[in-house]
Amino acid sequence: MQLNEPLARPHTAPEVNSPAAVKRATELLVHSMQEADAPIADVSEALARMAAALNEPTADMAALRAVFARNIAVCVESLQSYDRLMQQLARARELLTGTHNRSAGGPPARIEGTIEMF
Repeated sequence: MQLNEPLARPHTAPEVNSPAAVKRATELLVHSMQEADAPIADVSEALARMAAALNEPTADMAALRAVFARNIAVCVESLQSYDRLMQQLARARELLTGTHNRSAGGPPARIEGTIEMF
């Protein structure tokens, strides 16, 4: 490959040549990444607390239940941020590709090559 040859595009979506769209997508991505930090840390800390409780030789079943109930609730609440993150990433993708993958106000339509969790 010579240096002046254009690189192949990994997708076939139409190009968006709008500085405003790129700027907005960048803002969404930065905000999404910053917003994800705290929930990820919360899940990590909750998992560490549960592991510590399991490794406590004198812990009784009632104490373990209490620790797990509190920390599983923290994990569930923190993982809800994943949905917000995916919405932000989908919006950034739409801005950058010029596509709108929404179906009548509902969740994003399925896009080939993506992984759907539910």
